[in-house]
Amino acid sequence: MHDRPHPVPLPQERERPTSLGVNSVCTFARALLRTNGKSATNAISTIRFSIAAASVPLSAGERDGVRAVVNSNFVPFLLQSWLGLLVLVAALTCFSPFTYAADDPPKKTFFLPKSPTAAAYILGRLSNKELTEAPRSEFVYVALLQRKGLERKYRVEALEGLAKVRNTDTLTELLGGLRALDQKGEVSEPVLRDLVVMLLQTKPTDLAGRRNDLVKLAGEAQLPLTRQMAYAALIMADGSVDKVWPQVESAPARLSDLLLSIPLLRDPNLRAALYPKIEPLLHQADPAEVRRAAITAIAAVPGHDAETFNTLAALVKSGTERDAAVASLQRIPRKAWPQAQAAILIESLIAYLQGVPVDKRTDAEVISAFQFASDLATLLPPDQAGVVAKSLRAIGVSVFVVRTIPEQMLYDKTLIVVEAGKPVAIILLNDDAMPHNLVVVLPGAVEEIGTIAEKMSPEPDAQGRHYTPESPKVLHATKLVEPGQQAKLSFIAPEAPGDYQYVCTFPGHWRRMVGTLAVVPDVEAYLATHAAAAPPKLTEWKVDDLAPDLAQVSAGRDLAHGKELFTKLACAGCHKLGPEGTSYGPDLVESYQTYHTNRADILRQILEPSLVISNRYRNFQFEMQNGDEMLGLVLKEDSNTLTVQTGPSAALIQTLKKSEIKLQQPQNSSPMPLGLLNQLSKAEILDLLAYLESGGRLPVPEHPDEIKN
Repeated sequence: MHDRPHPVPLPQERERPTSLGVNSVCTFARALLRTNGKSATNAISTIRFSIAAASVPLSAGERDGVRAVVNSNFVPFLLQSWLGLLVLVAALTCFSPFTYAADDPPKKTFFLPKSPTAAAYILGRLSNKELTEAPRSEFVYVALLQRKGLERKYRVEALEGLAKVRNTDTLTELLGGLRALDQKGEVSEPVLRDLVVMLLQTKPTDLAGRRNDLVKLAGEAQLPLTRQMAYAALIMADGSVDKVWPQVESAPARLSDLLLSIPLLRDPNLRAALYPKIEPLLHQADPAEVRRAAITAIAAVPGHDAETFNTLAALVKSGTERDAAVASLQRIPRKAWPQAQAAILIESLIAYLQGVPVDKRTDAEVISAFQFASDLATLLPPDQAGVVAKSLRAIGVSVFVVRTIPEQMLYDKTLIVVEAGKPVAIILLNDDAMPHNLVVVLPGAVEEIGTIAEKMSPEPDAQGRHYTPESPKVLHATKLVEPGQQAKLSFIAPEAPGDYQYVCTFPGHWRRMVGTLAVVPDVEAYLATHAAAAPPKLTEWKVDDLAPDLAQVSAGRDLAHGKELFTKLACAGCHKLGPEGTSYGPDLVESYQTYHTNRADILRQILEPSLVISNRYRNFQFEMQNGDEMLGLVLKEDSNTLTVQTGPSAALIQTLKKSEIKLQQPQNSSPMPLGLLNQLSKAEILDLLAYLESGGRLPVPEHPDEIKN
């Protein structure tokens, strides 16, 4: 190892010659090392590596602070006398990478110390990208399993690698990994939440074979989340709760863990069978921790939504375990919310919120209550809902729920009005089958940010967000929200009034999924002087409604207006039309040729995009061996791989190994949204069709002075 070349020195260190004193110390240190045994030599070698490794940049202070601990055999030697300290200084000086020749090229070989502690430290200095690219070894597999923010495929790879290296199996390594992460404390919870999915995807028969280990983990783990994972796995292993329940019902802490494990269960039948055991606990005040856990668990039990809503609503109105009850009520499907309860519940919630100190009104539980009151207001007549909204704004926190409209690529709210400098919470609920996010940007920045996002790779940023450009024009952003999930964005509204905007930056979506965040000095004054925009008139157009007028496409149409609609509807985000657009969906010029310019057939394809789907443009649902799922078009296939595109951007093209694909399921629905023309008038549809039929060519003005800049 002593002859391994080191990185090129910094200029200031190339220019500074080593002093005679340092050279003398180095000579002495080398002689001393030759006489003080193998352990010291090994320790210095380890120190040399950890300083010199090109992929692990360390500051001078870090070098001084950590080198002596990377080999436990060397520590006593250092502490015995001043001589040991002298050798340490000599090692850090003589073997520094900066004392080697500048023209020695660095090797790409990746070295790790044999000490697990030292190896863990060095690997901990790597970025996620560097770690995933590191040559595989037992220490690297452990780091991949325990590192926060990695994709699940790396966890799967780590478990398989450890099982092979240690001659075990993946479930053994998974349980061992859970124990190791549990010992690290709460900092490990994000990784544990990733691993719970993998644990509960294990076959019940395999879990049953490790039942004793699961019992031990449930009883001895220090983190509640780890214990809850173990209880959920036990219920899966047994096929019911009957075996576990008698063992925990007399121990409140263990019973609470068991109750909180119920929402983790994937099988709805297992959850449904637990209703008779959970419901009585909602009415027992003692112990309080068990009732809180039961309140959380009951919302995950299907088949009793109406009864559960009434029971939890009574708790809210009485002020009993209000925070837990509100959180569970929000998890009950909205279609089960009884309108008769809305006004009374809202009155109770407003009274509670008015009593919350101002500095506590942005706490998560308080925002949740604001959100629930706002959601309940949608069940009221418009005039009553307006009074509730005014009352909530007067309290001081504005909470808005923004939903995605299924298969429309639209937000259900396109205007949010907030007071400058006041706290705001936006909850994005994704009811669509595609992922979406919500990004707040400066006024007029939507196109710039959307265009940048379309060119981004599908790698998350430092905050785990996808397709969120690093730009001062991006103020706030949620993570990418998968179908059926939600995200909460809490922030202080800008001090400067203006029409800010919020947008979905998933590639191709920004042209349609955009709304205005109006920041104003006085919300009430703004609403009084700005009449609420009437909801757009929606028409469920049929081919028969428009067929008699299709002859009018031939002449007299406004092609410039048609081009505006082509852009507004985000057609250009997926389709090529002459020089315009993106090659994700079919080329529209070719489509017109395919249908021989039959306008009725072309219109039918727009109104009913899933009626005829060619294989080239059919979405496939992929389930990977590591548990990941994706939806995309197949661009190319060979004997070993598939090239797949998951969205209208070249950055979303990836190659999948067929061996890594567990299931490939063709979809019967087109990626093109339904209802694309529902907001247009008949005249606008005819203008759009005329522009499409022109192949994207606008007429050339007869006179130069007609050309508009």
